[in-house]
Amino acid sequence: MPLPSQVGVTLRRGARGGAVAAAAVYGALLGFGVRGGMTARPFNAFAALLLGNRARGVWAFDAPVSLTGIAVLLLGCVFGGVLLGAISTLVRTTRPRLIAFLVALVTGGAALAMLVIRAPDLIGVAPVGALSLGQGIVLAVVASVGFASGMGLAR
Repeated sequence: MPLPSQVGVTLRRGARGGAVAAAAVYGALLGFGVRGGMTARPFNAFAALLLGNRARGVWAFDAPVSLTGIAVLLLGCVFGGVLLGAISTLVRTTRPRLIAFLVALVTGGAALAMLVIRAPDLIGVAPVGALSLGQGIVLAVVASVGFASGMGLAR
């Protein structure tokens, strides 16, 4: 059996790291939703990034909207993990988890700033925003730790 290519290893490692980060983000979003009394609301807000007006204003569980939000979040985390895997392959270091954490934290901060401006139904002032700015910051840190842990576990 031939040895796997470096690209394949990087893709698998990144996808695994993204899956761990997605699990961490799902847990945080579920906690935020339960605390607010609307468990599916944060996931529906992520669906608005893809579905637009179809997902806006959907606060309860609606299968097409909620499952789309879950898929958008999963695909985004896996894609981010693959990018982090590629970056960690290019940057030879003895501390790949630290590099993954820092890159994910900077990227998460930039994404948070962009979401505050472009997606007020995701992160904004209640009742319009599904998440507050503080919850968005916590989510960025949780995702960064998830990516770093996932990248370390995938080695």
